[in-house]
Amino acid sequence: MKRILAAITLVGLGSLSAIAQSDQHYTMFMYNKLYYNPGYTGSRDVTSFNAQYRNQWSGIPGAPKTLSISAEAPIGSYMRSFRKVALGISLSNEKVSIENNTNIRAYYAYRIKFEKSVLSMGLAAGGSFYSALYSNLNAYQQNDQNLTTDVRNAFLPNVGAGVYWSTDNAYIGLSTPSMLQNKYDKNGTQIAKQIRAFYLSAGYVYPLNETIKLKPQVLARFAMNGQSKLPMNFDLNASAIAYDRFMAGITYRTDKSLAGVVHIQATDRLNLGYSYDFLMSDIAPYARGAHEIVVGYDISRERLKFATPRFNKAF
Repeated sequence: MKRILAAITLVGLGSLSAIAQSDQHYTMFMYNKLYYNPGYTGSRDVTSFNAQYRNQWSGIPGAPKTLSISAEAPIGSYMRSFRKVALGISLSNEKVSIENNTNIRAYYAYRIKFEKSVLSMGLAAGGSFYSALYSNLNAYQQNDQNLTTDVRNAFLPNVGAGVYWSTDNAYIGLSTPSMLQNKYDKNGTQIAKQIRAFYLSAGYVYPLNETIKLKPQVLARFAMNGQSKLPMNFDLNASAIAYDRFMAGITYRTDKSLAGVVHIQATDRLNLGYSYDFLMSDIAPYARGAHEIVVGYDISRERLKFATPRFNKAF
């Protein structure tokens, strides 16, 4: 009975999710910075493809499932030691209970090289196709007008901006990936409104010896609009890197979850990662945590680029 009640609660939350932060959350945020900071575009100086899948709160019907794919690269001749312009594109889909949200974005970044660092300023533009099948709900009030008409593929345009500064062993970024606060109306009544989110990210690599490095990272989120404000939350990650190939770490999210993360640079081009979230919130007795998988593939004509794999050039 408790599991059924939890599922009903999730459906209720799903029907209201558009009034909350609209950007997707990932435990392995360090491997998809493009999604929350357009300034990151091209920062790894290779053509990079990335796919990420997240199954959250497994064991509960209607729990969130997210799939994202992206591609990004500096633009210009490979003969140049540094390319100022970078472009990217991403496509993502998230299903939560009765909701389905498909988002597509294009990215542009202009990069400025200093003696020991790079400053990148990025823009994003695109939109999402939002659907909500309210007619699938078993409403307590059968005549509720908000639950009698479905939303099907409503297009919600959006733009974003971000800055990203990096050195050989550190980075810091500030961004707002979705600046517009779209709203959904039914019969002249506003029922939901997106909330603009702001992100602050930072990381540093500490060499412990010739083979082991320690890499702490943080991702902070804050979201609000004229009507609502979400609590600021943090993802705090600490990882150990061995031989610039193998990574293992833990991530603590202040909204009550603890995750284990492993990642391997399988070849010069291919990298794979997996994480599992252990829930610490009130929903923990009814769910089995969250699984997340990431696959990345890099293309470069300069073999020297791969002398420093993803772990060092993750910035």
